[in-house]
Amino acid sequence: MSASVARSYVDALGTERLAPPQTVAQFEELVAEEPHHFVAPALVLRAGEVLSLDVTLPAMSWTEPLQWALVREDGSTADGVVALRDAPVLAADHRPASTYDTRRIAIAGPQPLGTHQLSLTVDAYARALVRVLVVPERAHQPRGRVWGIALQLYTLRSARNHGIGDFADLRAVCRLLGERGASYVGINPLHATFRGDPESASPYAASSRRWLNWLYIAVDDVPEHAGAAARADAFDSLCAGDHVAYAGVAAVKDELLRACFAALAGDAARAAAFAAWCDEHGEPLRRFAVFEALVARFGRELSTWPQAFAGPDSPDVALFGAAEESEVRYSMYLQWLAAEQLAAVSADAARCGVRLYRDLAVGVDPNSADVWADAGAYLPQVSVGAPPDLLNSLGQDWGLPPLDPRGLAREGYAELLAIMQSNCRNAGALRIDHAFSLARLYWIPRGADPRSGTYVTYPLDDLCGVVALASVREGCVVIGEDLGTLPEGFRERMEAVGILSYRILFFERSADGAFVPPEEYPALALAASGTHDLPTISAWLRGEDVELRDRLGLLETPLDTDKDARARDRKALLDALVAHRDLAPDALDDDTAVVVAANRYLAATPCAIVMAQLDDILVERAPVNVPGTSTQYPNWRRKLSTPIEALASDDRLARLCTALNEIRPRATP
Repeated sequence: MSASVARSYVDALGTERLAPPQTVAQFEELVAEEPHHFVAPALVLRAGEVLSLDVTLPAMSWTEPLQWALVREDGSTADGVVALRDAPVLAADHRPASTYDTRRIAIAGPQPLGTHQLSLTVDAYARALVRVLVVPERAHQPRGRVWGIALQLYTLRSARNHGIGDFADLRAVCRLLGERGASYVGINPLHATFRGDPESASPYAASSRRWLNWLYIAVDDVPEHAGAAARADAFDSLCAGDHVAYAGVAAVKDELLRACFAALAGDAARAAAFAAWCDEHGEPLRRFAVFEALVARFGRELSTWPQAFAGPDSPDVALFGAAEESEVRYSMYLQWLAAEQLAAVSADAARCGVRLYRDLAVGVDPNSADVWADAGAYLPQVSVGAPPDLLNSLGQDWGLPPLDPRGLAREGYAELLAIMQSNCRNAGALRIDHAFSLARLYWIPRGADPRSGTYVTYPLDDLCGVVALASVREGCVVIGEDLGTLPEGFRERMEAVGILSYRILFFERSADGAFVPPEEYPALALAASGTHDLPTISAWLRGEDVELRDRLGLLETPLDTDKDARARDRKALLDALVAHRDLAPDALDDDTAVVVAANRYLAATPCAIVMAQLDDILVERAPVNVPGTSTQYPNWRRKLSTPIEALASDDRLARLCTALNEIRPRATP
């Protein structure tokens, strides 16, 4: 299935909108199927399907044999010959020079899961290489009805960290929650941000979705760490603030980690392990490291770089990397440490009955390492966003370049599979942000008004197969964030392939505004009491998020109107919690009681996974992110007011875990 451009679409208000003709023309040119006179570059098969494909050749070639050779992912091979005359003709194209027939060729029987290379040759007529992906029917499935608690890793406050939550803090929280019966600990995306621009902190506009954020390295857990410490005054100020001081944190950690890197040469075993890891990750890792060195030299804006460095394959880039070998190796060292610590946290958590629930952002920054390293997989002329809706009548431009549907197929979906596998790794579950991107994305001509965009469809069945392959390989449940205007049949397709729906308490409402009762939630779903884009329950109950958006100039209706609406919503929620006997009528003003009740309400659903929010039970009032803002609000910076050392004795957390365990006790292995 090739991509297509919508000439019109129905918005969130049910209004049909016509796409500007110039937008449609531009996008249709970008997604037009590349002419192939022989065979498509990629083929996605389900497990158990025979290896067959369609080939297009001059009709006069029907007497020729087709020779094929298959190299499977495991290195095994097979080959053979197919008589074209025996293949059925599906279509005929009468061109000026000749008639071309499209025939379906049966190559071989079912193949093992994985990515394979198929060479095809018809002497004197055509030859091609086809990337064949054999994918499972369904993604890895959850077991039982379990619960977990989600948090933003950078918000964790501890006596030992360097002003930002890190992997050692995460390990401590996983142990604590595992002892309390949790099956999952959810975290924000761990994607690599721009090392040279630490204040660009959004995990949803990263430099790479394949590599990790070095700021989460716990320096005191690095074997090369020899007891070096930051200046006490710098350390104290970084830890004491209510917000992560990214520039200061980065400066301190960089100083300490460079000392660790210098000490690596003195440990032969560790140096050999590092070298082996670099060899294992090969060219993709080196490209990322060279990119970081180039950014340090030329800045973040790719358009200002000398043309010789515009792509990773030029001789000048190779020479630059060689000249900056120490910096390149340091970048690779940081990735090794981050990967090493994440794997250790995952293994330690698993021993406590906990799996990590990771998060995959919908895209990367247009000046990112991912775009530079594989420009053919992205469309820099386009930006991803959202059409006008109830929250934003002007629409949204997220500034992220979309994956190129043609480039995806041309590369055999290699970029998507690599992204999926790297994020499923060391995780028991993965949330795909804006999972509608598997079916369609709202494209906007870069620099244009968001209202001038339209939807572009993607090959949903193929992309679902790639997701399922990564999921099964890594043993990772996949959740598709399906909030917003649903493409027709999307949830049904997700259910068929075993991808969980994503249900948020505040949004599960009936037509009259009442909250949907627990028994009406779907079983194949993750239910949660909030997200990083929503206010905490305490703030929501008081309408503080409405007041904040008004102060920031983001409300498009009068403040009193929105506050009255929130008062009605608050009453509806509290009524639902009382009616379901999760909340006592005399506890309506008790924040902790309401948070526990809201999560008890969700725990009663058939949903496979229920995730509470650490921010909610600790009664945080300030949001971590206000959608639609950048510098107007300190997004992705607010720390928890409660340090992790105090969590073990925190009665609020104990009440929540006890309530969830009563309804969803962890099954005995």
